[in-house]
Amino acid sequence: MTSPHRDHLTQLMQMCGHDGVLHVRTSGDSDPALSLPRPKGMAMTTPPVATRLEIQITGIRKHFAECVTEVSREECGARSSCWDNPMQPNTWIREHGAETGHKRFTRHTEELVSIFSAPTRGKGE
Repeated sequence: MTSPHRDHLTQLMQMCGHDGVLHVRTSGDSDPALSLPRPKGMAMTTPPVATRLEIQITGIRKHFAECVTEVSREECGARSSCWDNPMQPNTWIREHGAETGHKRFTRHTEELVSIFSAPTRGKGE
């Protein structure tokens, strides 16, 4: 059962065209990940379960901008705040450019993600 917060984030991501889960296989039938070291004399009683790491977006995407205009042989480095709205960095870029005359910027996005292990469901994953 998932939490109401996770359900809400999943709905938000789906509305934006994202499913929010990335499947990465980490071990399987003959993968090296199964050759885990174990203490001498300890027999493995059960075969290892093939797993994969799942990466799930757990936060809202944030947007920010940074000024990379060269000033005295170094980048300005001024950075905007982070916003949920991707248009806010554009406003900051225009204001910073108007105040300083700077012309080069980079836009960035960041997302909070979590990673967890899950058993694979069978061959071919």
